[in-house]
Amino acid sequence: MTHVGELLSLSGVCKSYQRGDRCVRVLTDVDLAVRAKEIVAVVGSRDEGKTTLLQIAAGLQKPDRGEVWLGDVELTACSDEERVELLGHEIAWVHREGTGLDFKMLEYVALPLTMGRRHGKRQAQRLAMEALERVGAQECAGLRWGGLSNWERVLVGFARGIVRKPRLMVVDDVIDGFGMSKTREAGELMLSFVGDLGCGVLMSASDLEAALIADRVLCFDGLGLKAMSNEADGADAEVIDLHDGGRQHRRGPRGARSQGA
Repeated sequence: MTHVGELLSLSGVCKSYQRGDRCVRVLTDVDLAVRAKEIVAVVGSRDEGKTTLLQIAAGLQKPDRGEVWLGDVELTACSDEERVELLGHEIAWVHREGTGLDFKMLEYVALPLTMGRRHGKRQAQRLAMEALERVGAQECAGLRWGGLSNWERVLVGFARGIVRKPRLMVVDDVIDGFGMSKTREAGELMLSFVGDLGCGVLMSASDLEAALIADRVLCFDGLGLKAMSNEADGADAEVIDLHDGGRQHRRGPRGARSQGA
């Protein structure tokens, strides 16, 4: 179960995939926590397990072993229907893949509000427009997915994420591939979501620049997933190899590692 103050908690999470005759282990005994009003970033290259980890955290996949808690709800013990309900209202999954729906973006952003008939169509579209305006994408309201630029897809994804006022936002590789200006803009938007909504954010990125806004950064480095604390204050940083039995090491300020780290 979650510890006090933790919004999201993963404990001992393992996941493997069958690829031909091989069983490929992607995640091994991963522990992870996100608090409300906190941004945690997972950084690594492709095929290192970032998306798998985020999908498990969001309830889109079940791990082979381990527990995932959202507050006092164990996602790994929920039925498919219960997880869909949580994903529709408590958890926002933000990405920039194609929607597969021939909707105008106003309807697409409003869709989560109309599911389960919690909002009427008119109210849902009003709230959707407010969300689009909130992220500066109001001009996309009448467009369809194919007519959006990559950056507009990011903004629409954010709008769809915040329209439900979720407790947790899970943001999968959304801000990679943009210049520093757009990366900074996206980061400022996420910081504002945390401040305004009080939600927690778990995000993935392919480079450290995209994760600079995070309170904590978890890095895939070939040896495992390592958690590095914010070093801005010059304090020692904790490095945890989650694929090595959770052994903790210390390193000095500004990345100077101690022996054995």
